[in-house]
Amino acid sequence: MDDLIEAFQQFARMNWRKTTLWGLKPSEIRVLVSIKKGMEQEGNKGRTVSDISKLLKVTSPTVTQMVNSLIAQGYAVRTPDSQDRRISDITLTDKGAHLADMAVAKSRETFQGMIDHLGKERSETLSELLNGVYEYFEQLNSQQNDF
Repeated sequence: MDDLIEAFQQFARMNWRKTTLWGLKPSEIRVLVSIKKGMEQEGNKGRTVSDISKLLKVTSPTVTQMVNSLIAQGYAVRTPDSQDRRISDITLTDKGAHLADMAVAKSRETFQGMIDHLGKERSETLSELLNGVYEYFEQLNSQQNDF
């Protein structure tokens, strides 16, 4: 058990989530990629703050703050819905779409490096184990919320 606890603590100490890439926080990069995927799936329609919030499992105010930052930096645009002015579609500028593509490529490169390091079989085992760990913690979290 001690080895498992130490392994989790090593990841916590890495501070890999605090690093910035291209001047953006990892959370902002995730929003960019989410919008880009939405645009590809919906024929350039974009995504609403609510869509992004559900997809990334964060609150709408958190997404709004990140979207506002991306708009201010010229990566995204907010367009009010033609039928319901309370709703806005968030789309990417060319600059934002390019950055989202670069982020996806960087992520794939990183994971390919990990697969090369571990090997295909161990990588698949790791994926299964991590999914199991996620399910366990999701279940634990929902049980704690029931009290």
